[in-house]
Amino acid sequence: MTLRQFLFTLATLFGTALPSHAETKPNIVIILADDFGWGDASCNNSEAVTKTPHIDRLAHEGARFTNAHTPHAVCTPTRCSLLTGRYCWRTELREGVLPAYGKSLIRPGRVTIASLLQDQGYRTGVFGKWHLGLDWVPVVGDPGDWHWGTQIWVKSQEAIAVVTARIDHTAPVTVGPTHLGFDTAFITPSNCTRVPVFIRNELVIGTPALDAQGMMRDPAVERDSVDDFHVKECLAFLSDWKKHHAGDPFFIYLPLNAIHDATRAPKRFKGTSKDGRRGDQIPWLDESVGKVTAALEQHGILDDTLIFFSSDNGPISPGRYLPDTTHRAAGPYRGYKSDTWDGGCRVPLLARWPKKIEARRVSDGLISLTDILPTLAALTGKELPKWAAEDGFNQLPLLFGETDASAREDLITQSSIGAIAIRKGAWKLILGTKGSGGPKTPDAAPLIVTQPWRFDQPISGQLYHIAEDPYETEDLYEAQPDKVEELQNLLVDRIALGRSR
Repeated sequence: MTLRQFLFTLATLFGTALPSHAETKPNIVIILADDFGWGDASCNNSEAVTKTPHIDRLAHEGARFTNAHTPHAVCTPTRCSLLTGRYCWRTELREGVLPAYGKSLIRPGRVTIASLLQDQGYRTGVFGKWHLGLDWVPVVGDPGDWHWGTQIWVKSQEAIAVVTARIDHTAPVTVGPTHLGFDTAFITPSNCTRVPVFIRNELVIGTPALDAQGMMRDPAVERDSVDDFHVKECLAFLSDWKKHHAGDPFFIYLPLNAIHDATRAPKRFKGTSKDGRRGDQIPWLDESVGKVTAALEQHGILDDTLIFFSSDNGPISPGRYLPDTTHRAAGPYRGYKSDTWDGGCRVPLLARWPKKIEARRVSDGLISLTDILPTLAALTGKELPKWAAEDGFNQLPLLFGETDASAREDLITQSSIGAIAIRKGAWKLILGTKGSGGPKTPDAAPLIVTQPWRFDQPISGQLYHIAEDPYETEDLYEAQPDKVEELQNLLVDRIALGRSR
């Protein structure tokens, strides 16, 4: 074992940073797409109907990770896990996504990517779709206990309007991005239709008013322009940094709303993709990525910036909003957004930083978005508290091509209704359902399947030998009871210990 490998082993076991990279502090940008599948990136899928040249540039000039996964198959929990390095089912949100006015899932004091970097002198900004909850101020006399008043799957405007009337939208939110490590924030609370207002730092801005349905709505929050506002604010942050803070590194988190169904393609892209409404939104996302990289280049700092690009989950299923197509948004993998099969959680992950990352490198090492926080801690020489990033692993050697091996041995993923899957080595176990684990799974009801806070295991599931059957076609659950028990026991250990790392 070399000294480098020995230090890597210690760092993996104890969560410490690797000192050899501590002196290097690049600017950092994380671009997170919405519902963008593994096969939507044409660098992953040569047969993609709509090409993504700006996204592909990151792969051509950096590394492409083909075995990257989100920890959850829907929006809110993945975003929580990305920023904290912690599986979201360890919070009170154990299935689905936050309701419109849910409180902040991340509480002040928890280490986030933003707070980690802010403590090291980074200027930090978030621009885009937040969907992690906010602590809103109630109107005078209201107890403020609405957080779970609109159930997770309730989407009616009437239900949201009841809560809207109980909130003082002129008061600053008391927990939001600026309380969690961000110096600057320009966000929509959820997607651009659920709470259609812009928030700058702690305050709702613009000219929002109650609409006919009782929803607080800002006419400036349009489905076909919302990301243009987010990118514009991101570029303004860069210009301000260049003018006033160029001596400090910066961190930008850019969670774009496209290509979620809540958005619509701008007129300049309508009908351009030959793949329907969703296909027309892909060039919009790609354009946004191109605007950011162009701005970094214009400021002369592109090669001084570590850029990550990924998505919060897989694509929506073709039966919902896609036309009949050969596009294969999830690539060759089974399943879509919400599902426990790989199409629900396997996503593009690209990283560009020419100073440390070799161009056109492709890695099949297992990596999760929960790993980004401890990886950045190692990069910047910051030792994490033991209680932080409980489910993230330092993947810096994998990122830099110093090893082909992942720092993690196993990975837990979760579907929209809470169905759990655990993979280790050649095997993947799905518990609680013989179906997809999505909201219409016939044999698994929400809040019944494999809740991580329970140690009794369901008596049904699926088992796949993913090394030989990566597309999950042959269920070996009944044929391999010993392997099922082994992976069940590993899952129970991960739950009981309160951490993976």
